Amino acid sequence: MIELWPTLGAFGFYTWVYARIFHNDTHWIWLNSSSITFPLSVDSPLDESEFPTPYLPQLLASSNPENHFDIFADMLLLSPLYAKPLFGDCLWTSSDYTQSLNQKQTTTIYPGWLPTEQMSIIEQQQGHNICVVLPQPAHINGKPYTLLVNITQNNNVQWPSNISCYTIPFPSSDEVLKAKPTSDNWYKNLQWPKTFANDWKSGIYQFSGVQPLEYENKTKLNLTRKSSVQPDNQLLNLIDYLIERYNKLNIRTEKQFFQWRNITQANLFAYIPAGGSRKCNEPVVFIDHIDTAFERDTFANTGQRRTTPGADDNVSGLVALLQSASILKQTQETACRDIWLVHMTGEEYPAASLGVSHFLQQLLVKKQPIYTAVIVDMIGHRVNRNDPIVQVNAADSTKSLLLAELALNYVYPKVKDKFIVKNLQPVLRRWSDPYAYLYNTDGVRFVEYGFTCLLFNERISNHENYRRDGYHDTLDTVNLIDFEYGQTVSQYAIATVAMLTHSDCPSDSYRNKASLILVIGLVQLLLKPFAPRTD
Repeated sequence: MIELWPTLGAFGFYTWVYARIFHNDTHWIWLNSSSITFPLSVDSPLDESEFPTPYLPQLLASSNPENHFDIFADMLLLSPLYAKPLFGDCLWTSSDYTQSLNQKQTTTIYPGWLPTEQMSIIEQQQGHNICVVLPQPAHINGKPYTLLVNITQNNNVQWPSNISCYTIPFPSSDEVLKAKPTSDNWYKNLQWPKTFANDWKSGIYQFSGVQPLEYENKTKLNLTRKSSVQPDNQLLNLIDYLIERYNKLNIRTEKQFFQWRNITQANLFAYIPAGGSRKCNEPVVFIDHIDTAFERDTFANTGQRRTTPGADDNVSGLVALLQSASILKQTQETACRDIWLVHMTGEEYPAASLGVSHFLQQLLVKKQPIYTAVIVDMIGHRVNRNDPIVQVNAADSTKSLLLAELALNYVYPKVKDKFIVKNLQPVLRRWSDPYAYLYNTDGVRFVEYGFTCLLFNERISNHENYRRDGYHDTLDTVNLIDFEYGQTVSQYAIATVAMLTHSDCPSDSYRNKASLILVIGLVQLLLKPFAPRTD
């Protein structure tokens, strides 16, 4: 039998982890990654003739100097720019590992996939000798969930009888119709300021460091250090500037602080409450990220980690959120859902979605539901300036597909004549689409934590434009920004947020029906004779 479990691969495809082969409970070995190949496996399959590369155990001895470095080294000491220490992927065992199925397995398995805060403790302990590098399985009630499958002599797989596979269904037309707003109030109140285009362009120049930010006290700041891992980063200064901008609009803000690598980090919330007569405790969360990546070309040439200006990734998203505030204040007058504008920190490596992970964990702790997240990340660049594509990326749920359907076939046709560029072509990128890009953004964390989200972005994926100039390099500047395109994608995302705050709201008829049921119940209770007490 083989022990395996599903996992999410590096390029957004679900694949398998093949861990151990069993003869019985006492005789087993790890499947050896050095001796097994999968000829038809690829990182990002384009069709059914290929399949996502699975994961196999890699055994590293902590006593080996090279292995020790790979496991425990600080990420900033690793020579590949996107490398990380393997500690977080380690399942620990003792050194007395038996490599033959014919012999009883004597190794001891210790707790694995430990928090990185325990790295120095484990490094000093002598019992944790072998790191078995594997993606961890899902946990149910605190226990890892794995499967045991039997391979017959005819190479047939016998799956456990209590599991089944299914394809996430597309929403029905009735479900889509039900989710549409019952009125056009969101559309009637959706107005673009005459200064929208100029303000959007000015924001790109400021937040990418070409022009300084000027605070109310006349202090000026040029943004040049925008990685969460830099001890002297300017992200908190940027947040303070954004707060001043929101204060001018009378929008309440809140910082969500946390620590990473002894550096104070923060996400910024700006709250736009619903003003309609019917309220839902499920906000629509509109998200960007305010940090920028390290320049790949600078690192390759000098070994220095210097952050990009990030005009596209992701100043374009930041500006979309900031520009949306005054517009969404107007559409919120009739909405049933609050809007949270959330400027996330730490999306880029090496933080790798640190800010959104903290945000989602706090939602779970507080038991706070959300209706959906709408993410804008990289919305201002076109390799071909005539390319009409804008990607609407859905998560792996029917609800996410439903919201994408509303964005594509309800919002866009209704609002496109008000857009700056009127001939864009929105396309749906489902989770299983090889041209989708949700997996490489904060959106992947929403999937992992079980929340719904949509991602708006330019045409980019592992197969298209991923290795273009201006992606995580010194050329991500205002010079490569397609301003009218970025402004229009911003408008599209803003309009979708405005619609979603009016979507699937409790109706007057529902409220009246509920009130009638309550009244009838009270009347029946009052007319019912009281039973005598027996005590």
